[in-house]
Amino acid sequence: MRTGLIIVYYLIFGLLQGWAYTSTVNDTDRFKFQKDDPILAQMDSLDVVNFFKRHNFTADVNKLNIYNYPKDSVPLFSDEVYRQRLQKLDRMSPFALDYNEDVRKYIELYAVKRRGTAARMLGLAELYFPLFEEVLAKYNMPLELKYLAIVESALNPTAKSKAGAMGLWQFMYGTAKMYGLQINSYIDERCDPIKSTETAARYLKYLSKYYNNDWQLALAAYNAGPGNVNKAIRRAGGQKSYWELRPYLPKETAGYVPAFIAVNYIMAYHKEHNIYPVKPKYFHYELDSIYVKKQLSFKQISEYLKIPIEDLRILNPCYIKDVIPESEYGYPLYLPKTLIGDFIANEQNIYKYLIEEEQIVVPIADTTSTGSSNKSLVSGQNEIEHVVQKGEWLSTIARKYNVTVQQIKDWNKLNSENLFIGQKLKIITEGSSASVSESGDNRGTTANAATNSSGGIQYYTVKSGDTLWSISQKYNTSVENLRKWNNLYEGKSIQVGMKIIVAKS
Repeated sequence: MRTGLIIVYYLIFGLLQGWAYTSTVNDTDRFKFQKDDPILAQMDSLDVVNFFKRHNFTADVNKLNIYNYPKDSVPLFSDEVYRQRLQKLDRMSPFALDYNEDVRKYIELYAVKRRGTAARMLGLAELYFPLFEEVLAKYNMPLELKYLAIVESALNPTAKSKAGAMGLWQFMYGTAKMYGLQINSYIDERCDPIKSTETAARYLKYLSKYYNNDWQLALAAYNAGPGNVNKAIRRAGGQKSYWELRPYLPKETAGYVPAFIAVNYIMAYHKEHNIYPVKPKYFHYELDSIYVKKQLSFKQISEYLKIPIEDLRILNPCYIKDVIPESEYGYPLYLPKTLIGDFIANEQNIYKYLIEEEQIVVPIADTTSTGSSNKSLVSGQNEIEHVVQKGEWLSTIARKYNVTVQQIKDWNKLNSENLFIGQKLKIITEGSSASVSESGDNRGTTANAATNSSGGIQYYTVKSGDTLWSISQKYNTSVENLRKWNNLYEGKSIQVGMKIIVAKS
């Protein structure tokens, strides 16, 4: 009883301590790292420990080499052995796992010529196969279809074919869009492991019904398209056996089903061929996701959570420019479970953690003596030049200067919203502009705030390190006033270089 009371006391004390710490943090502490709640962190770690108790993965060759092969041994077997092993797999599979000379060639491709690739794929299977199996089971699909991703991409989520197919499941642009995958300048959901797997399952389910559950034809159609398979059926005089259609199929598709059968074989009998998995950096059970609605760069996440950018790319392959765009509904960010708690505890600070070199605003030179376009500006307006940085697009630049996307397009005669790094944009702002030093840092200037003589409105140009709270204290107003005057509701935040109203008379 006494032990139970002590535990309860420490639980309450720990929770109170966590509340007291987080409740005292304000905007001025944005660069201060908050640790995850220790009790929640312990619970998360327990999940991992429990998994290890039942997870039998090992990359220890001494344990896996049950046949005592010499290190460099490359075992080969007779046709009869291959046939018997495939017959054993076939009895447990809805696929017709036939054996012939073409299948043998692909078995030896993985078992002899590409042994290193096979070992890496065995390791990556620990990251992707649990996800594949969960989705396939959801759609009541054969779990062996997980091997199709090996044939398609060798489990490389950013693989791109010569024809332009992308991702683990190698979707072409048209098919991906037809099934609702998002593709734009910042996101290619063909490379999103979860969404692309969902799409592959739906598409394969459609193909299996279309070909009356003939999985060999369904697989051929997945690779070549139903149109090419149907044309091959006509050319074969109405024959519908894959092996009879092979001479009439595209060359790549002619090897597609034999490769799929060979992958089924090598994943089941890799030990017999002295091939062992390379341990992946992450396992599926070690990862979790959280949805973010504000723009977030990998560099912000990396510098705040101390995770390599390359790891973020591996875990989040669908973000083309190392940036998660802003979204009303949010986009997923995949992280190791050990960092999820830290991200949640510091989420707002991470959003505010702006990398200064990505926020440079270069002022346009004074062109009064050269007769520049400044003549078109009305009283109280100022023209500046913004250099587009990595991760920026028109909506973020518009928010930075409190203007609209359409205004920026009009000022710069843009026909689309596509930008490129280093592109110079003309921006027209209301009120006087802060002077900026050559380095782009305006902390040492005296013109950060200016008064609009006609309207009695005082403006301030946001500097690195500023928060609404610190600005409100400087100008003896409230954060609520600043939000109201500058339309900063609905999650909008200030950005370096933005000109905001700080006083109204």
